[in-house]
Amino acid sequence: MKKILLLLGLLPGILSAQSIRAIYSTPTFNSPQGPYVEINTSIDATSLNYVDVSGEQRSNVELTVTIARDDDPETFVYADKRQLGIDKEQSIDRQILDIQRVMLGNGNYVLTLELDDINSNAEPTKIKDWIKISYPEKGISMSDVQIIEEPKKAKGNAVNVKNGYEITPYMFDVISKNENVINYYAEIYGADEYFGKDSVYMLLAVVEDLTTNKRQESAIQAKRIKAKDITVIMGEVHIDSLYEGSYYLTVEVRDSKNILHAFKRDAFFRQSDRKNPAMNMDIPKDAFVFSMTDEQLTQNIENLYPIASDDVKSFIDKELKTATREVKMYFLYSFWKRENELSPQTAWQEYMTRLDFVNRKYSTNIKKGYETDMGRVYLLYGPPTNIIDEKFKGTSGFKRRTREDMMATPELTKANADGVVYLPYQMWRYDRTPFGETNRTFVFYAPQNNMSEYFLLHSNAKGEKQEIYWESVLSRHTLEEGVEGDAGIQFRKGHL
Repeated sequence: MKKILLLLGLLPGILSAQSIRAIYSTPTFNSPQGPYVEINTSIDATSLNYVDVSGEQRSNVELTVTIARDDDPETFVYADKRQLGIDKEQSIDRQILDIQRVMLGNGNYVLTLELDDINSNAEPTKIKDWIKISYPEKGISMSDVQIIEEPKKAKGNAVNVKNGYEITPYMFDVISKNENVINYYAEIYGADEYFGKDSVYMLLAVVEDLTTNKRQESAIQAKRIKAKDITVIMGEVHIDSLYEGSYYLTVEVRDSKNILHAFKRDAFFRQSDRKNPAMNMDIPKDAFVFSMTDEQLTQNIENLYPIASDDVKSFIDKELKTATREVKMYFLYSFWKRENELSPQTAWQEYMTRLDFVNRKYSTNIKKGYETDMGRVYLLYGPPTNIIDEKFKGTSGFKRRTREDMMATPELTKANADGVVYLPYQMWRYDRTPFGETNRTFVFYAPQNNMSEYFLLHSNAKGEKQEIYWESVLSRHTLEEGVEGDAGIQFRKGHL
């Protein structure tokens, strides 16, 4: 789930009166009808322009939402355009909340949001983001965890009503010092089949330090839950004793033996007058982070993105802009200390050497090298064992397969490969990855024949993008899906 501030390129605190301030989030859920995404858009009504309409000052914002599959971004599976507005007298400390629930199957999607203040000459704000939906048909799973306003029994059919309650998402990542309780909402799926109907399991809501993952013992809530097909979870955790800093609200499903079976989390920043006295205790006075300016600390943390876990990425996306210098130093030093406990500086310097190489080799006119797929893979996995580089590979004649090939992959067929011309591609082969996997290959390709940047098409490495019919895509669909060509043999063998 993501929460991103739309600011027309401006930072908080220096906004002009004409800028739209808005936040959106995209939690996903499951239902008997299938998975869906909830697109929550909250617009700061005080940031809008107002015109006279029949004696009343009214705002008017046009919100356009489109969703497409990431492998076919030009074909929308959902499109909506609506007008949102409010009277100026009602706009003091008011948010215009729009909630759209869109049914989507499992898969990866591209979301585009466009906000246009009709009463302003400013260009519309346009944001592109990615949605991933993955709910198994069998087994136990969870929705995303939402931090919400205090839930209330529903009295009507408002846009925020869910399961008989008014569920209003808390759209900010910062919890003010005046708030001492966090309310949350989540759903558990398939627990009855997984644990046994009417059996009991444990639901744990905990607050964890974002940089260390240390649990805050003062902010833990435990419940015994009877297993059902779908269970709605609403609860609260007390955060009055937390130091100021970045945290996760984590919701876990555990069995009677305390074994973890599922979890989800959401990040937040706690404002507080209570400062953590241990923040700098573990950092030696001569540590490399002390010599960095605030800007350099920010850049060095952003540089971690290609090799970052989801936890670290969440901090970069949500917390970095508001983090203090002390938090940044602690975060950066802790990251490299986990990589090399004896010499965090050595680990950081080695990474910076690789980063410099990647930025020189893979940068484009609009991206730094580490922002490209090739740069990310190089930084995460290191240099490949060998590279196959094919600019415009073509095949002709009848494809013949050896007996060994046919025994190894009986589901594939022979194919007449006349006229097959592949898009430019590279295959990076790793005999062994840093994560203990062997014989893993990455397929990068240039979808528009523009070899200035190659994109990851497919890999058999765990957690990487997997496109079942990648060779069909690579051949501009001149090879039928499920048919193996020369590139497919290269992928399996590491050579042709």
